[in-house]
Amino acid sequence: MMIKVEPYKATLDAIEERLTEMGKESNMHNVMKKAINEVAGVGKDLIYTGVKGRYTIKSSAFKKSDIVKKATSSKHPGATLTIKGESIGVKEGYQSRKNGKRKGASAAIIKGSTAKELKLTSGGRAYKAFLVTFKNRDDDGNIISEHMSIVQRVPGEYMKNKKKEKIKKMVSLSKAKAAEMVYEKQGLCTKLQEETTYRMLKHMNAVIGGTE
Repeated sequence: MMIKVEPYKATLDAIEERLTEMGKESNMHNVMKKAINEVAGVGKDLIYTGVKGRYTIKSSAFKKSDIVKKATSSKHPGATLTIKGESIGVKEGYQSRKNGKRKGASAAIIKGSTAKELKLTSGGRAYKAFLVTFKNRDDDGNIISEHMSIVQRVPGEYMKNKKKEKIKKMVSLSKAKAAEMVYEKQGLCTKLQEETTYRMLKHMNAVIGGTE
């Protein structure tokens, strides 16, 4: 996901006109640069706290550094915020519970929601998710690392020995998708536009007042 932070054209025109009236038109770029870079930082904070506030995503799965800010420059007057990443494993990234004797593994992705059992029905059979430990071994068979994931059998697809169906890791929202949902639901586009206008006016007045 990429978010652009840039001012309304009407805002740019109005501030440029005012600075020109005051003989300060040479300061236009700095006014815009400072405002946009500041707002990009605000946007990064809002997205991070928004995702952490809405989803049960673990700190190990989503860090503030995952939101990459590219500041404005003379060639690129608008800053950007970029969040990348594939779908995150349920066990690795979100609040989950392992399977029991009767129920499959469950997960709660949205904060405050009830954990939902992860299962599907195919051909009259219920496929319940379960916790497994994957072990990586060296050439001598020694375990060098291991990790746990919540997985589910794939109906109709079998392993090489044909005795058991294949398994797939259960995944949920990627960092990018979680950020996109927060950006849309919390109206961050409008908030960042309003903040950009406010900060441009602030720096314009500082230039006119001689404090910048």
